[in-house]
Amino acid sequence: MNKQDKDELLNQGLTQKEIEDLTQKGFSKEEIIQAKEYDKEIKKGSNFISWLVDWITWLIS
Repeated sequence: MNKQDKDELLNQGLTQKEIEDLTQKGFSKEEIIQAKEYDKEIKKGSNFISWLVDWITWLIS
């Protein structure tokens, strides 16, 4: 992976350590970006579910 790719990943919000670890495991830049986007979607879903549970609990009480 070249410097430009690493800079792009840093701009995506990954740390230098994450980039090095994933690169050593054989992940490409595109795979790392896809994994980061997937993590963001999972977090959005988790936040929504948490909000929904809080809302339902509030309605019941």
